[in-house]
Amino acid sequence: MKRCLSLFLFLIVCGAWAQTTLQQLQANRDAAQSNLEQVEALLSLSQWYESKDLDSSRWYLKQALALSKLERLLVKQAEVSAALGYNFVRQNNLDSAKVYYQEAMELYRDTDSTFQYARNTMLMGNINLAQNNYIESLSFYQQSLEMAEEASFEALLPHLYNNMGLLYKQIEDYDDAQLNFSKAYDLFLKQDDEPNSVYPLYNIALINSIQGKDDQAIEGYLNLTGYHLKNENWLSLASIYNSVSEIYLNNGELEKAEEFLDMALNALENKSDSFNTGPKSLRAVEVYSNAAEVYYQMQEWDAAAQYAHKGLKMSQDNSYKLSAYKSAKVLADVYDAEKQTDSALHYYKIYTDFNQQYQDENDVKQLTTLKLQNEFDAILKQKEIDLIYKEAAYKNRELKLIGFIVLGVFLVAILVLAFFNQKNKNAKLQLAEDNLKLEKKQLEQDLDYKKKDLVSKLMYLLEKNEFITSISKQLIELKPDAKKDNKEVIQQIINEIRINSSQKLWDEFELRFKEVHIDFYNRLNEAHPDLTPNEIKICAFLRLNMSSKEISAITHQSLKSINMARFRLRKKLDIDRDENLIAYLSGL
Repeated sequence: MKRCLSLFLFLIVCGAWAQTTLQQLQANRDAAQSNLEQVEALLSLSQWYESKDLDSSRWYLKQALALSKLERLLVKQAEVSAALGYNFVRQNNLDSAKVYYQEAMELYRDTDSTFQYARNTMLMGNINLAQNNYIESLSFYQQSLEMAEEASFEALLPHLYNNMGLLYKQIEDYDDAQLNFSKAYDLFLKQDDEPNSVYPLYNIALINSIQGKDDQAIEGYLNLTGYHLKNENWLSLASIYNSVSEIYLNNGELEKAEEFLDMALNALENKSDSFNTGPKSLRAVEVYSNAAEVYYQMQEWDAAAQYAHKGLKMSQDNSYKLSAYKSAKVLADVYDAEKQTDSALHYYKIYTDFNQQYQDENDVKQLTTLKLQNEFDAILKQKEIDLIYKEAAYKNRELKLIGFIVLGVFLVAILVLAFFNQKNKNAKLQLAEDNLKLEKKQLEQDLDYKKKDLVSKLMYLLEKNEFITSISKQLIELKPDAKKDNKEVIQQIINEIRINSSQKLWDEFELRFKEVHIDFYNRLNEAHPDLTPNEIKICAFLRLNMSSKEISAITHQSLKSINMARFRLRKKLDIDRDENLIAYLSGL
């Protein structure tokens, strides 16, 4: 009695705490100051309802999405769209989930959210794989895998390899499937991710089953049940038991098949699965399709029809074409066995329609054709070679032995000559290529030397000019104290120093500049033929990324004059204010 009372009080407290939490979340929404805070509050409310009421959770998500779009909160819009996609997956509505995952994927791409973009691209691949759209699925997986490998998204890679394995399994490329499952398992182990590591093992067991290694497959499946029972992963258990049931069904052991089918159905009915791995409908429809077939084989028509109806409806709602025509086929056979001709014809028509849709897609054919194209071409080539040899052999039998020997010797001689000729040509080409490389390397070294020499000379000239400028300043300072006749002589000396040093400096500079920047003057003249000699000088100095102060020191012009010259030059070259003058000249 005390234990019951304690449990009752505990449930009341838990209920009150949950209500308080909901009220707090609603209060946070009402108190939100900005649109971003409002979106965050709506997301929190949707998460609170996620495990309780998916419809309410979706309602809050749509409110958050509308507000995000209104305010152009692109990152939040992407997050909400992805959450809506997951909401529809949990409600087994894959077509709607695709719409929102696609929207989230594009938004994450536009906002440079690379990891989320890669993840949502993978999820789009998962949905297309579930719907047997193999070409689309492969395209999404390859996009996601390229991004994940390039950016080293370790958390994403094992999931991608596992899903790629499932794709290859579907197109019956079991070697590549095994390879990808093994990669996924190794990466999950490396990351200490036990919950996810069981899924590649499940898939490896599935491959063993497909390849007829039934004992290995059953052992592999049943080794996984302990983990899933411990963690109450009922959906995964349902898949495992159903897979074992299918093996026994294919071997005609109906009692064993029914035994494991019952365990699969019981696990499927459990609502407290703590590890959601995708749409429950995908797992459920596989169990229902198998149940329909098992009960049909046991001639339990009512049970077979019941599960076939469930499987067909769920398949039609989610575009599971393969499961749809399997369930429709069982229904057609059941009603035919019960002599209900109209119903049998009705479901046989559904079966043929879905079967035709499934076959007409040709996804498997296209994928395997792409993969085996090289092998196919090689086979054709080998057949052509074999045909040539057969024809040659037929003709050679009609020839005399001496003719065959002469022809053989002649062919060998030609081949030998051609071989040595080609070898000689290759040697000459290699020699020419080596010479070109040496010449190129020598030219690069010469140019590098000239560039260094130009910089060195430029620094020397700057120092020299500063020295000359210093002498000029000293003469200018002496001038006021000199006699009248000496003043004229001093001024004459100053003028000659400036003129001669400036001209000699420019001539020496220009000589070395042309050695390094050979075509600069030609390109400058072609683009702007109306430039004055002084403007061309300024352009050359700027091409070397010289500052106005350095140009002033070399040319003996004031800093103000150089800045004015640069302003006029920019105007004459028709360069916008935002464009860099030095960058423009460097681009010529």
